[in-house]
Amino acid sequence: MKLPYYFVPHFIKQSRNFIFTLFFVFFPASIYANDTDDALTLLNKMHHAAQTQNYHIHFLFEDKDQYATTFEYSHLGAVNKNDINACLRYLEGPNKEIILHNGVTSYFQPDSPSFSITSPRIIEAFPDVIYNNFNDLSEFYDFILLGKARTANRSAQQVKIIAKEKDRYSYLIWIDDQTYLPIRVDLLDQNNNIINQIKVIQLDEDFDKKKQLDYINNRTYPVLLSIEKQDSAFDQWRLAWLPKGFKEIAAYNLNFYNSDIATKLFSDGVFSFTVNISSEQAKQSHQIIQQGGRTIYSTNLGHKNIIIIGNLPHTTLERIAQNIIQK
Repeated sequence: MKLPYYFVPHFIKQSRNFIFTLFFVFFPASIYANDTDDALTLLNKMHHAAQTQNYHIHFLFEDKDQYATTFEYSHLGAVNKNDINACLRYLEGPNKEIILHNGVTSYFQPDSPSFSITSPRIIEAFPDVIYNNFNDLSEFYDFILLGKARTANRSAQQVKIIAKEKDRYSYLIWIDDQTYLPIRVDLLDQNNNIINQIKVIQLDEDFDKKKQLDYINNRTYPVLLSIEKQDSAFDQWRLAWLPKGFKEIAAYNLNFYNSDIATKLFSDGVFSFTVNISSEQAKQSHQIIQQGGRTIYSTNLGHKNIIIIGNLPHTTLERIAQNIIQK
């Protein structure tokens, strides 16, 4: 059947729209799959570089509710985590220093007693998200390669890590083209607003590694905090709900300044939270404190004080607290 002349342009337009629709339905799927694979490859290279390379950086940490703070961080990498040495210095305020040596992290702070804990890395340097096998996270996060960017006078690739559930935040990471180190890390809320930001100002790969190692080896370190791997205080309680992907990482009793605290740590590899139970009841129940990306939720259950601390939205921590039930 021959179409009327006046109908031809309309038919062509409709056909073109239909073809465009098919294009955008099918074509992006393959592009997205390729971008996801490329993003995962880049993120895993970043993880390996952050652990194994030697580097000396100055970086700025900025919280949306606070002034920016600058740090100096020296990292002597190794394949074995217990062989890593590192030193983090606060460049503003009290002269604080954190040193990682032989799998122990020591905190030197002039305004309170120094102490040491067993820890394979300095958590105040880079967030948990940097230290992952990202292939294991694809069930709970989408990884999008956004392309080239420039920061700290260096060329980088941007990768966005988006949570599939709305009960946690997302990340935008700049990965250096030469070293694969993270040189900017933005924590984003559900509306893509920056909650806090780590931005490398200067990256030096040729620093005096021997001098830094001698300094770390010759320090006198404070004794380890008394931490027992027990969870007796949790025998009466259990968590009836956890965000998808979260699992228990550690459980221990901690005696800190003569207070006995039972703690459980939960993580999905990107975000984490602790549930802390003590016998000292809080004066005011159901307190919420938001400190940038960190949320503190406190409540009383029975004769115990429950404090949940995590880098998650307060609505998520509230739901966790509301689902702590007595056995």
